[in-house]
Amino acid sequence: MKTLTAAIHEHATAAPADEAAIYVPDRPGSGTETVLTYGELDLRARAVAEGLRERYPAATRVLLLYPAGTEFLVGFTGCLYAGMLPVPAPLPAANNAGQLARLDRIIAVAEPSAVLTDAAHLDRLTGELAHTGLAVAATDGDTGSDTHGGPADWQPPEATPETPAFLQFTSGSTTDPKGVVISHANLESNLALMKKTFALPEHPRLASWLPHYHDMGLIVVLLMALRYGGRASIMSPTGFLRDPFRWLEIIDKHGVHLSPAPNFAYDLCVRRVDADRARELDLSRWRVAINGAEPVQRATMAAFQERFGPAGLGAHVQCPCYGMAEVGVFITGTPAGTPATGLEVAAEALERNEFVPSAGNEPVRSLMSSGVTPPGFGTLVVDPDTREPLPDGRIGEIWLRGPSVGLGYWQDPETTAATFGGRTADGRGPYLRTGDLGVLTGDRLYLTGRLKELIIIHGRNLYPHDLEHHLRSLHPALADGLTAAFAVPCQGTERIVVVHEAKAGDRALLAELGTAVKAGLSAFADASVANVAFVGRGGIRRSTSGKIRRRYMRQLFMTAELGAHWEDLEPAVRILYRIRAEQTAR
Repeated sequence: MKTLTAAIHEHATAAPADEAAIYVPDRPGSGTETVLTYGELDLRARAVAEGLRERYPAATRVLLLYPAGTEFLVGFTGCLYAGMLPVPAPLPAANNAGQLARLDRIIAVAEPSAVLTDAAHLDRLTGELAHTGLAVAATDGDTGSDTHGGPADWQPPEATPETPAFLQFTSGSTTDPKGVVISHANLESNLALMKKTFALPEHPRLASWLPHYHDMGLIVVLLMALRYGGRASIMSPTGFLRDPFRWLEIIDKHGVHLSPAPNFAYDLCVRRVDADRARELDLSRWRVAINGAEPVQRATMAAFQERFGPAGLGAHVQCPCYGMAEVGVFITGTPAGTPATGLEVAAEALERNEFVPSAGNEPVRSLMSSGVTPPGFGTLVVDPDTREPLPDGRIGEIWLRGPSVGLGYWQDPETTAATFGGRTADGRGPYLRTGDLGVLTGDRLYLTGRLKELIIIHGRNLYPHDLEHHLRSLHPALADGLTAAFAVPCQGTERIVVVHEAKAGDRALLAELGTAVKAGLSAFADASVANVAFVGRGGIRRSTSGKIRRRYMRQLFMTAELGAHWEDLEPAVRILYRIRAEQTAR
């Protein structure tokens, strides 16, 4: 088995002038593109590796805190070359207490011996991390000389397939982040599975605005490029959010084969790039537009195709996918060049954990398939309570086994056993318990929601993302902004609460929107949705990968820490979670 470490060094030896990565500035004319060749990456990574080896033993964890750009690849590859475990993590914004607290939790779990960053952030991080006692070093410029050794003396580290390659921290959308141990064999298996599914050529061209510490940005784009001698074109997440056209422009100008994004990104492109501007692009070389990391919406895919089809976007380029950090990133996806499939299913049956195609005369839910049955995994749909495997057409928890499944969570044997050690009622296993709900029908996998985020009302299963997506259609002023739907206990039952980002100020408009939400969602769900809160932009908390942190939002609501500027709550809910909270605070 070839490791990523060996593959990078081989590419650098065979074609040192080839481009490994290009960082594109956020705005045209705001700076020059930064190009990192394979030869430069190899030389600088060897120097970093020798500097690390002089100070730390093999298998040491090294925390990587970099801004968007190519320098992260030098630090990551330098750790691989040293036989140490890179730990990619978000670079905290200056004086951001919340981000620093999350970083402290990652440090407590990973127990790194050192931190690598770039020269621009060296002094700040040295001060902000002083309480940890960690040595912070830069990998670029004169200030990075303390990480450099003698590159000519470098020898590849010894590694077996089971040797850990890096720690991939989960995004923390439902819980505190956990460090998944990804071995060299796990990584090689997952990359090969993606390459085959998406029919990628040798030396693929990839592009991303996703963070390099996010599994899609890291593995699907950066490590895929390095493993197969390709090129990664990267830009910052803030640059994408400021102007989504910039992402599409990079895909055009750099002749990109594959680029991934969550569903909201495609939605944002439709809203922010009008038809005239779209026609400036040539997207005919874009073969695979991965849509994953959150529920895929059929309406979003149709709108994206309608807007960018005239720019050359192929009819079957959009590929709904499913993945998670516990397997590296990729589980299943729509194969390249094949149409994405979706179904209209009976809403009432879905609430009973049954997957029944609509007969056309009842309320329906529209679902997109995440692709064919995962070819690289043993896959079961299991009743999470009885642990009995379920037949096709029944909704349950997705369980997986296969060579891509990670080794477990770093320094957390109890959670590892619970998550990676699933066994069926008849003793088969171990399986990875994904916590995701889904159904197999024919050879297709459909995702329906998260096990721990289900809203259960009178025995019926309601999916938060269905409510959140439908809310946007209820009023033009609700089309933008994020939404979180969840349930809270009250008087022996569950009450649905919906929180949405909306501008403060116009009380009459907010009251109108609140009425629209309550009436529209109650009719849609055939259940009482009587609690609505509006918060400002940024009030809906998200994980580092952009997922809605519904359980955390629920906690903020229940502890009266939501920061809402407008609320319309049922009397019983208000008494329990507002009046009593105020009395307790006194």
